[in-house]
Amino acid sequence: MLAFSRLGVGLVLAGGVASGSLMAATLRPSGVVHGSSVYLSDVFDGLGAGQDRLLGPAPAPGKSITIGGSQLIALADQYGVDWDDQSSSTSLTLTRAGHVLGREDYAALVRKAISQDEGGGSIVVDVTSFTPLVAGENESDPATLMNLNWDHKTGLFSATVQPAHSVGEMGAGSFPLRGSIRPVQPVMVYDHALPSGHIIQPDDMHMDPAFTGTVPPLARSLPEPEKMIGMALVRTVGTGQPVQGTDLRRAVLVHRGDPVLLSYNSTGIRLTATGRALEDGGSGQFIHALNLGSRMVLIGKVMASGEVRVDASSTAIPPDSEEVKRLGINNLMLGDGSRP
Repeated sequence: MLAFSRLGVGLVLAGGVASGSLMAATLRPSGVVHGSSVYLSDVFDGLGAGQDRLLGPAPAPGKSITIGGSQLIALADQYGVDWDDQSSSTSLTLTRAGHVLGREDYAALVRKAISQDEGGGSIVVDVTSFTPLVAGENESDPATLMNLNWDHKTGLFSATVQPAHSVGEMGAGSFPLRGSIRPVQPVMVYDHALPSGHIIQPDDMHMDPAFTGTVPPLARSLPEPEKMIGMALVRTVGTGQPVQGTDLRRAVLVHRGDPVLLSYNSTGIRLTATGRALEDGGSGQFIHALNLGSRMVLIGKVMASGEVRVDASSTAIPPDSEEVKRLGINNLMLGDGSRP
């Protein structure tokens, strides 16, 4: 038995001397091991059919071993490799191929653990503290997640990662993993950047069924989407930002004292009259308005700037009624004069 102890990694020869005539071979200039074992073909190129042999376990992913000249000569002699350029001053370094596990790989481990333990819907995992780990090529389980602790209120989590191979110069074992977890949820977002004062239109926002960003608390207390049409923005917003209740205010389409067109629709008949708004009103709001022809106060719904649709179920109110007085409407507003 022959062992290689360079870098603390043991490589043990397996099998005996190959039978048959010697085969011409060359020493590889450098070696990359693609699996968990080292073979004779990782050391010598040009072996004959059936001449390859298992030599021993490979180093950990990303690690290397160096085989000195005397050990190479012993390998060639024991396995019948015709190596013409053999020299005791020659050496070969073999490195185990691998890839580095990073932030997204650890996030996938957390998602898998949450799915197994708690099930439920999709989640977004943000890993903030981790140790890069080199895993072997096509290694299915390079690390195991243990002791996952998820605070559902704050979203913060902590866990322990147990690598399949030792990590660090000292061959350290497990290490901590920290970050945050939040559920994927439907959120109303803006379709494009909009300036402050913009009047919301139907194509200004949409429901994102799988929003993965941070959801502000006030994004969860919105009116129905159709009720937000016609409202005004109180701040500039960006594309893809969640819509918050504090972003919007009802846009005033009709101001107190403004002239308005009063319309009345019933069974296909549309009547119009000139009037005066007695209150401010936004889209869809009901306000009092004065019919300048009849001098009666009506209740109507603001349909657009300068237009009020009279509520067919309401009753016209005399301007000197107690109800009109309770509204605190100035007498000048009810007369023929302009707004005060």
